[in-house]
Amino acid sequence: MPDLATAVGVLIGVIVVVAILSALLLWLWNTTMPDVFGLKTISFWQALKLLLIAGILFGSSAAIDYTSDGRSPAASQSEE
Repeated sequence: MPDLATAVGVLIGVIVVVAILSALLLWLWNTTMPDVFGLKTISFWQALKLLLIAGILFGSSAAIDYTSDGRSPAASQSEE
């Protein structure tokens, strides 16, 4: 069972990764979309919401559905 320090470290890591992805989306949107399509620029929070919407629509959970050895759960179950 992981200890509290490990769990907090993982949580902080997830928050940092989400913040970096949101900032990247914000930068890409604000440097591309207004010039190409005439759209408005967006804030950090709007970028975070777009990232979450894209994750829900396109299945970001697939990135975390792997066992510790890198195989998908279906591959692990078929060997049992």
